[in-house]
Amino acid sequence: MTDTFGQPDPGSIPPRPAAPPYVPPVPPPSPAGHPPRWAWWVIGIVIPVVGTVATVFATSGKNDTSPPSSAGGTVAPAAAGSASPEPSSSPSRSASATSVPPLASPSPASPSPSAAGPDLAAPAGYQPRQGRWGIAPPVCGETLLVDLDAGVSTSVKVKYAGEGGSAEQTAATELEYRPKSLGCGNGDAPVYMELLSATGRQVGVLRAGQPQTFENCRAAAGTGFGPVQLGGSAAKERGLVKGAAVCSVTDQGAVAMALIEEASNEYTPTVSGRLIVWAKG
Repeated sequence: MTDTFGQPDPGSIPPRPAAPPYVPPVPPPSPAGHPPRWAWWVIGIVIPVVGTVATVFATSGKNDTSPPSSAGGTVAPAAAGSASPEPSSSPSRSASATSVPPLASPSPASPSPSAAGPDLAAPAGYQPRQGRWGIAPPVCGETLLVDLDAGVSTSVKVKYAGEGGSAEQTAATELEYRPKSLGCGNGDAPVYMELLSATGRQVGVLRAGQPQTFENCRAAAGTGFGPVQLGGSAAKERGLVKGAAVCSVTDQGAVAMALIEEASNEYTPTVSGRLIVWAKG
């Protein structure tokens, strides 16, 4: 072997042999009846992806509560802070439906003047005031005197049937409620009682259903009536029933209207009601 120094002679170096071409390794064949190994790689990637997509679709379907629009799509949610429309209290109507106005409620029937109560209007020179009056059968041997200016009833002794009070006793009264006979029934009350005007007084009946006014009462007072037995048919014929009024021009020049509002159905009835007095003032 000869040692040399310096650069070798290129011509004296033999060329490097060429490398054989690269051939990728071939995987060993799969056993018969089994899929290739790469198929398991694909299945392992596809199944998680499919599960993730299904979960996303299911979640988005639950959260989407927007009502469908008329065109079949969904309505976009309202912007934050905007007021949601209030539900209508009445059923919706189509635009083509004809609007029918509501029926007007019937106006209540106007009550008659008598049903509405007494009219307290007074002409010039008179002042109205209100109170109560009443008559009840006295004990046997007595009669009842009624002062309609004050609504006061006073009993006085009598000696026989049909006897009234003295002129002094009746000077300030308008009505008498006295026994028609001195016979007494079960107890101390007379069997029959009659109502009449005191001597010299203008007393009459304002029949039920008539307007209870100052003018009508003063006119009725001038009609007068004689002794009327209460509790019988004669009283009904004369208009002395519930809803009527006994009217009088008193000894003081006032116009008094004694309303018959309560009355018993006995032969010796008790009568009471409001008292309207138009006094001169």
